[in-house]
Amino acid sequence: MSTTTTPPGPSDPTFRSYTVDQARYYGSRRLSYESEIYDTVLNHHAATGGQFSLLLDCGCGPGNATHDLALSFDQVIGTDAGAAMIEAARELGGETKSGGDVRFEVSPAEEFSHVKGLEGESVDLITAAMAVG
Repeated sequence: MSTTTTPPGPSDPTFRSYTVDQARYYGSRRLSYESEIYDTVLNHHAATGGQFSLLLDCGCGPGNATHDLALSFDQVIGTDAGAAMIEAARELGGETKSGGDVRFEVSPAEEFSHVKGLEGESVDLITAAMAVG
């Protein structure tokens, strides 16, 4: 496993052309959100009758927000259009409320309904943290 200490190369607003080293670098320097933000989202979700079975995080990048939310849901799937971002997220792993592994799949947000395991499933919450380009 190699690491990089230099910033990624040319800007790519979709991160699709990032290498795994660039994705790791991005993930290691991307700050987590304040816990109050997560609390606000999760409290609103619960107050409006939301369930905590399946979370889908679209545009998850290296999975920082996905990991932070995972302990509130039984199943969690993070998707991103960038294969290197997904590889970096898989390396970090993650655990759900039920003790299962967080799944990470390569998929643009517009096509998440084709992600294996989502066919016919009801998603309880869809998040997209800083994923709009």
